[in-house]
Amino acid sequence: MRTKIMTLFQYRRLIDLLDTIEGDNSEFLQLLVRLQEEIYDLDALLESTWSLEQKDFDIHWQILSNTLCKFGIALDEHDDYLSHIKAYLNHELMLRQGISPTDLDLEEYYYYKSCDVQLQRRLLLDAFGELGALTQPEDWRYFDYITEINDDVMDLVEDHDAINGNGVAFYIHNYGMVEAVRILTGFVNSAMACHKARIALYPDNPMLLTIDSWTEEVGKQTKLAIDQMSGVLLHSNLNIEENKTIRLVEASKLSANKEIEV
Repeated sequence: MRTKIMTLFQYRRLIDLLDTIEGDNSEFLQLLVRLQEEIYDLDALLESTWSLEQKDFDIHWQILSNTLCKFGIALDEHDDYLSHIKAYLNHELMLRQGISPTDLDLEEYYYYKSCDVQLQRRLLLDAFGELGALTQPEDWRYFDYITEINDDVMDLVEDHDAINGNGVAFYIHNYGMVEAVRILTGFVNSAMACHKARIALYPDNPMLLTIDSWTEEVGKQTKLAIDQMSGVLLHSNLNIEENKTIRLVEASKLSANKEIEV
């Protein structure tokens, strides 16, 4: 689990941010790791059980709240800090109602899918004022969009037989491979352009220039991966129509439509 978490932190540049801060920050890193473990525990429930209710997550919210206390976050602020995770959870529960990622706005869907990284980064910026003076959460919006798309592309095979709201799989299913590639590539290009426009407002900020280089790098990687999706599925002998979550969502949608007819 720790290896998985450290890979996430490195890929999403949380380790790089922490490394810019002087002194021994190992204790703070351990808190971030513990928080991510708890988020993965919540995810594990989503991935193991299809029929769920909000109350099934009560213990997870309590555990996450307890950990936020260790970061020094006041209890009355916990709802705000956890709001994006709860929005992501609602998207996952909507799958169970027959509502797929393609029924949602693409930008909104991938904004909330990066909820864990957003929370980790927010806690970092809160804790270290010198870092917060260099960068704000909004500076990372487009980097997060692209890395989340990349995650879904790279996980197409892994997610095939799992309960997991892989937005890319749904775009392929609903629009076909050619159109899905066009939509996703267009989204990545748009994100890269929007990020360029943002950093142009702050040309003397070295942190923004660094974030820009990371965004450019992951953007190129992601577009290449999108172009290779068809070959990956073919090589793995996978039919996207047989994706487990897609089949479950289609069944839920059919059931909901029958109830409306009655």
